[in-house]
Amino acid sequence: MLMGVGAWDGIDQRHYFRDEVFAALDWVADTAPKTSHIERAEVRIRLIIKDVDYGLHTLELSHNTKTDTKSYEQRNSMTQLHWGPARPLIAHEDLLDRILKLYRATANPKLFTLEID
Repeated sequence: MLMGVGAWDGIDQRHYFRDEVFAALDWVADTAPKTSHIERAEVRIRLIIKDVDYGLHTLELSHNTKTDTKSYEQRNSMTQLHWGPARPLIAHEDLLDRILKLYRATANPKLFTLEID
C-alpha cells in the first residue's frame, strides 16, 4: 500500500513518510545494483480494525529514492507499506472507503498504531 496524505494539503508525500513520519526507523538501502535506490525498514505497528485490536505486528516499509521517475514527477508517494503476514487482517472489501489513521507513539518514535474505522 502506498502511503498517501489523503485530504491533507501542503504536504509533499514523496518525502513526508520517509523523512518525517518514519525518520527514526533504521533504513537500509538494497545492495543489489538494480534496486539500490530502494530503502527498506521494519516498523512495529499495532493494528486496530473496526475497533478490534489485533496487537503488534512487524511490517516492512520500502521507499524509492529515485527522483527521475514518472511517479516522482507526478508527486505520487514513494513510500510503501507491505502488509506481509498481516494481509489477511486487512484484505477485506468491507474496509474499502474507510478512514485509515496512523499514529506515532510519543515516547517511542519507532512504534505506531494504525487504525481503520
